Amino acid sequence: MASGLSSFPVIINGDFTTSVDIFDRGLMYGDGLFETVRVVKGAAPLWPYHCQRLALGCNRLGINIDQALFNRLWEYLQRVIAKAGRGTETCIVKIMITRGSGGRGYKPPSHVNPTEIVICYPSVDNPEVNVSKGISVSVCNHRLSENPALAGLKHLNRLDQVIASGELDESVAEGIMLDQKGNVIEGTKTNILFFDKKRVITPKTTVCGVEGVVRRFLFDNLAKVGLEGRVEEVALSDVDKFDGMAVTNSVIGLWPVQNFNGLDLRISPVIEIIKRLFKEELMFEYVV
Repeated sequence: MASGLSSFPVIINGDFTTSVDIFDRGLMYGDGLFETVRVVKGAAPLWPYHCQRLALGCNRLGINIDQALFNRLWEYLQRVIAKAGRGTETCIVKIMITRGSGGRGYKPPSHVNPTEIVICYPSVDNPEVNVSKGISVSVCNHRLSENPALAGLKHLNRLDQVIASGELDESVAEGIMLDQKGNVIEGTKTNILFFDKKRVITPKTTVCGVEGVVRRFLFDNLAKVGLEGRVEEVALSDVDKFDGMAVTNSVIGLWPVQNFNGLDLRISPVIEIIKRLFKEELMFEYVV
């Protein structure tokens, strides 16, 4: 057994192992997709959203998957959790689907079997102070690459986020990334929400950025909690015109932003409405 396998179990194509083919196109070209799934006592509240995004990404990249894929992934998810001994706690499961191994050069081979990778990690730290008091963020100098064909997908090519994250220090909890025009798009690891009274506004991700599963869940459920939603362009100069701001992803849930690039922001009362929704529907342990 590999040295780290007991603490971070890995299943690759159904077997417990940490070895991947050196010619796998995910390694060679970043030719694949991934999902980061928060699991609470064996349940994954956002599982349907993760499956929908993964299926969309495979379709757009032309990665051939069969109808049983998501049943297999769920089985693998439960197996790595059990192996890690985390079936009664919160943990993180990372799922990667690559095109598979084969072909020298960028052109995908005609026949290749996708590689299915599932890894179990401990839950990450989610400080209560970040949820209750808010965080400080800064704008990254590195800007997002723009490509409508890849926009919205959680593909394996994350160099923009790697470079931008290298700019951050411990004084901020997240970096804010802009498109080539200077519009606010997302955080290095989060989606962004702005608030205008009872409206929730989120930047467009049709040219660049990731369409997060928590963001999709929230917009699907806004009407249920008496809120409205809009997706629109948000200029950097417009940030202080909103009633507040937050960042969100499937692991942290929701962090209000109390300082944006040195500018103090209001904490919108809508935050408490969303926290309550996330606690009731997504099993986040928020104090509301």
